Amino acid sequence: MTRGEKLRVLDPVGDLAMVNLKPAPRLETLDGKVIGLYGNNKLNAEELLDRVQELLTNRHQIKSFVRGNYSAGKVHKREEWSGIDQCDAIILTHGD
Repeated sequence: MTRGEKLRVLDPVGDLAMVNLKPAPRLETLDGKVIGLYGNNKLNAEELLDRVQELLTNRHQIKSFVRGNYSAGKVHKREEWSGIDQCDAIILTHGD
C-alpha cells in the first residue's frame, strides 16, 4: 500500500437467519429398520462407521445398512445422497 491509499476493512459476518424446525420423530425401535451410515471421507470416518454398524448389529435386528459418503463443507441436494430414500434413520460421522 502506498501513501494516500485507504485501507478498506470488510466485515465477513452476515445477517443471522433463524429457522425453527421440529426434530424428526424418534423411531420406537431400530429392529427391522434400514440404517444409513454416511461418512465425510476424512481420516477414520469409515472405521468409525464400521464400529457403529457392528454395535447396532449386535444390539438390534437391523434389516440392512446403506453406506455412503458426503462432504461436510457442502449443502447436498437430496439426489446427491445415494440410497437415502431407502433409509428409516441416518447416522453421519466426522472423521479426524
